[in-house]
Amino acid sequence: MENAQGATAPREIRSAAEILPEAREFVREHLAGAKASEYGRRYRYEHCLRVARIGREIAIAEDMDPDLLELGCLLHDVGKYDAEVPVDHGRAGGLVALEFLLAEGLPAVQAEELAQGIAMHTDGLWNARSDDEGSPRDARGREYLSFDREPSLLARSIGDCDNVDRFSLYRVADTLRYVRFMEKSTHEQRVWIAGNLEYLDSQYSYQCSTAAAQARWERALARQIEFYQGLATEIGE
Repeated sequence: MENAQGATAPREIRSAAEILPEAREFVREHLAGAKASEYGRRYRYEHCLRVARIGREIAIAEDMDPDLLELGCLLHDVGKYDAEVPVDHGRAGGLVALEFLLAEGLPAVQAEELAQGIAMHTDGLWNARSDDEGSPRDARGREYLSFDREPSLLARSIGDCDNVDRFSLYRVADTLRYVRFMEKSTHEQRVWIAGNLEYLDSQYSYQCSTAAAQARWERALARQIEFYQGLATEIGE
C-alpha cells in the first residue's frame, strides 16, 4: 500500500476488541463535527452501529475475526463528509480510519486491511476512480490511499455488511421520509412504488463475498419487496 501518510505512531500494540470502545466514540465525534443536518449525522452514526452488528454476526458465521470485522464496519462511513465528491466517501473514510487505527495501536497489517475494505466499500474498486465521477483527493487535498494487493475476504465483507443494512426495514422508513412519499399524489405513489420494486428486483444480481452475507442480503431484499408490494395493494387502483 502507498500514501499512508499522516499516521501517528501508536502508544502500544492493541487488539481490535480493545479499540472498539474508542472507535465508537471516535465515529460519533467525527460525524458530529461534519457540516450536515442533525438528522443526517444521527442517521450516519446509527447506520455505522447497525452495520457493525451485522459485521459481527457474519464474521461469527463465517469463522472470521468478529472484533476486526465489527471494527471495520463501525468505521466504514467515518469519511462520509470528508470526500470532495460523495461517491468517494469510502476513499476518504479509508484515510481517516487508517490514521485512527494506527494511532490506537492496531497492527499495521490489520489497519491496512480494514482501510482497504473501507476505501472500496462504495464501488468495490481497489483504488480511486479515474473517471469524471470521482476525485484523487479528499476535501482537505489529501491523496487517497492506493493498494497493490487483492482485498481479503474480511475487507470485502465490509461492503457486504453495509449493503445489508442499506436495504433493511429501517431504510424503508428513511427512504419514504426522504422522497416525501406522503406528499405525493396517489398516482405518483403508485409510479414511485413500481419503479422502486423494479430497482429492488435488479439488486438480486449483486453477489456477496460469503454465504452468510448473501443470505442476509437476499432476505433484506425480499422483506423490502414484500413491504412495497403490500403498500401498493393497500393504495389500490
